[in-house]
Amino acid sequence: MAYAVKGSRLARDLWRYKAGGPGSEAAGSRLLLLLLVFLHDHGSQVWRQAGMARPSHVCAVPSGRGRPGPHPLQSLVSPYLTLPWASMRAEPGGDPWARALDPGRFRAGQPVTGAAVLLLDDTWASGASAQSAAVALKQAGARTVAVVVIGRHVPAAGGVPCTRPALCSTGVPPGSGSIGWSRDPGLPLTDRPCPPGAADQP
Repeated sequence: MAYAVKGSRLARDLWRYKAGGPGSEAAGSRLLLLLLVFLHDHGSQVWRQAGMARPSHVCAVPSGRGRPGPHPLQSLVSPYLTLPWASMRAEPGGDPWARALDPGRFRAGQPVTGAAVLLLDDTWASGASAQSAAVALKQAGARTVAVVVIGRHVPAAGGVPCTRPALCSTGVPPGSGSIGWSRDPGLPLTDRPCPPGAADQP
């Protein structure tokens, strides 16, 4: 969805929202708004590229570090999506810092036979986690998987040129503080309003 350039607010938000402490709630609100705007504006293109009419389930890439309970991204997003959640867990003994595709790294909590799954992740470094999770869903019977990642980490020095600096530097598209969601049945969004003032939070 966006480049999380080292040192940028987006890169800090991706760490802060699940670390707790001061600023975590505001960071989560900004990330949530970014994700909802993306799904609203570009979801249909993602489904088309993934070969699905629309997703039937949603899943979050698990943390590889043994964090108990639902992933913070699932807790953040679930009130705003109408899709049922497919569970997934990291297999014991895996390397949480792995940078290569590992088909045995994750396991789906239940079969998802024939499902079209929207797979969400907060950060992309090498892509190994998201790709390994997608394989686990396919092994559990998913027909198609569409991966959406909030931020791709890139270094500050020699970083990727950005044609949308407001999006990359803040993580929130300009003018997105108030959004009127459409009722397109292809969008898995609820009618719940976005967090008030999320785009204006420091």
